Amino acid sequence: MRATIFFAQFVHGATYTEIRKMANDVLAVIKKPTDGEHPTGCLENQMSAFLEEICHEKEIFEKYGLSDCCSRSGEERHSCLLAHKKAAPALPPFQAPEPATSCKAYEEDRETFMNKCIYEISRRHPFLYAPTILSLAAGYDKMIPFCCKAENAAECFQTKTASITKELKESSLLNQHVCAVKRTFEPLIFQAITVAKLSQKFPRANFTEIQKLVLDVAHIHEECCRGNVLECLQDGEKIMSYICSRQDALSSKIAECCKLPTLELGHCIIHAENDDKPEGLSPTLNRFLGDRDFNQFSSAERNIFLASFVHEYSRRHPELAVPVILRVVKGYQEVLEKCAQSEKPLECQDKGEEELQKYTQESQALAKRSCGLFQKLGQYYLQNAFLVSYVKKVPQLTSAELMALTEKMANTAATCCQLSEDKQLACGEGAADLIIGHLCIRHEVNPVNPGVGHCCNSSYANRRPCFSSLVIDETYVPPSFSADKFIFHKDLCQPQGVALQTMKQEFLINLVKQKPQITEEQLEAVIADFSGLLETCCQGQEQEVCFAEEGPKLISKTRAALEV
Repeated sequence: MRATIFFAQFVHGATYTEIRKMANDVLAVIKKPTDGEHPTGCLENQMSAFLEEICHEKEIFEKYGLSDCCSRSGEERHSCLLAHKKAAPALPPFQAPEPATSCKAYEEDRETFMNKCIYEISRRHPFLYAPTILSLAAGYDKMIPFCCKAENAAECFQTKTASITKELKESSLLNQHVCAVKRTFEPLIFQAITVAKLSQKFPRANFTEIQKLVLDVAHIHEECCRGNVLECLQDGEKIMSYICSRQDALSSKIAECCKLPTLELGHCIIHAENDDKPEGLSPTLNRFLGDRDFNQFSSAERNIFLASFVHEYSRRHPELAVPVILRVVKGYQEVLEKCAQSEKPLECQDKGEEELQKYTQESQALAKRSCGLFQKLGQYYLQNAFLVSYVKKVPQLTSAELMALTEKMANTAATCCQLSEDKQLACGEGAADLIIGHLCIRHEVNPVNPGVGHCCNSSYANRRPCFSSLVIDETYVPPSFSADKFIFHKDLCQPQGVALQTMKQEFLINLVKQKPQITEEQLEAVIADFSGLLETCCQGQEQEVCFAEEGPKLISKTRAALEV
C-alpha cells in the first residue's frame, strides 16, 4: 500500500496495473538484504530505489512526460519529479461504483479493493500525507462491510462517503498549504508556527518538551512534503507513540486516542481538543525579558528567547489563531529592539507590551465587522460583497476562481459567526489563512499580480492584514468592452436557485472587471437598473424578445455612466 501511494502520487496519470507493476518491482528490490545494512536504516536508499523504478521503465517515463527528470540523478531528479507533481493537472473526482458492485468486489478480494481505493485517493491528491491517506482508507475499510449489511445500502454509502470525501478534501488542502508555507518562508517561521500550535494543544508541557516535539514535527513535514512516503509514515508513527508515552506531561485529552490502532492514532491526536491550561498560569507576560539587554543576545539566543515567548503566549491564548500570535510576537520583537535603546528600558517595555493588544484588537474588529455583515446581508449577498472587493484586488482570476474563492469566504462567515465569541477569532483567522494560502499557491504556479506576490511572500504572519489592505490592482488594464459578456436571456427568469445566482454573479464580475474603479453608488445604480430589467422582461410573455430589445439599452446606459 505504501508503494502504491508513492507511485500514484508521483505518476498520477498511470493506470492501476502500471502502478502495481512498479510497486511489486521496487518491493522485490528493497526486500533483498544488503550486507552490513540494518533493514530499518536504509530509508534514503529506499527513496532512491523508488525514484529509480519510475525512471527504469522507458515506456513509463516517456508516456507520462518524465524524460527530463529521469535524465537527472540524485536530489536533482527528486526535485524535478516534485515540480512535475506540483504542475500536474487535477483529475476529475473519483466516482465510486454502485454499492452492490463495491460490496461484491470487497467481499471477493478485500486487499485488491482497498489497494485500488488507495490508488484512486493518492493520484487525485498528490500532496496528501501518506498517514492521512491510510487513516481515511481505514475509515473506508470499516464503512464498506457496515453499509453492505445496512437496510438501505445506497443511503448508508452516500452519507458515510460524503463525510470521508469532505475530510479528504480538507486534509489535502491543509497539507498543500503547510508544504507551501515551508517552501516559501525560512525554517524559523515554520518552527514558530509549530511552537504556537503545540503550545496551544499541550499547554501544560514545558518549553524543553515543546522544543523536542517541534524539531520532530518539522522533520516529519519535511519528509511528507518531499513525497517520502516511507519516512513520513515511520516518523509519524514514532512521534505519535512518543506523545502517548508522555501523556502525563503533555495532555489529559488524548487517553482514548492512545488506545486506538496505529492508523487511527495520529488522526485522533491531531484532532483532539486542546488540553486545559495549567493552574497558576499568570494571565499576562509582563516584563518577560526582565532587565536583560535584548540587543546583547546572539542570534541563537534571540531565536530561543522568542520561541519561548511564542510558547508562553500561545499556551495562555488558545482562542487566537496562529497568524495573530505571530503578529503579536513580531510586534514584541520590535518593542524589545526599540526599548534596548531607551534610557528606561523596563518602562518602555511596559508601554510597548500594552500596545501589543492592537494586533488582537484588529483581528477582533474584523471578525465583528464580518459577522455583522453576515447577519445583515446573509450568505449570498455577503459573497457578492466579497466578489466586488476581490475582483478589484485580483481581476486576473477567472470568474470560476473568483466565485470559488469568495464562496469559501462566505462559508467561513456562515460557520464561524455561529460560534461563541471566544471561538470566532481562531475560526475566522484560521480559515482566512488557508483561503489566502491557496490563492498564494495559485500565484506560485501562475503569477497573479505584484500585490498578491507581495502579500504572499513578504510575511506569513501578515498575509491576511496585507490582503485586507489591498484595494485595487493598479497594474491591471481592463479588456476592451465586449458586448458578448453582457447578453441577457430568458433563463434569468427561472426560479431563484444556484444557476440564477451564478449568472448574476458573472454579470457582477464582468462589470467590475470592466471598471475596477466603480464606486459603490455607481454599482448600486447598475444593480437597480439590472433588477428593473429582470422585473420588466420576466413579467411579460415574450421574455427573449424583451431581453433582446431592453438588454442593449441597459448596457449602453451603463457604459455611458461608467465611461467604458
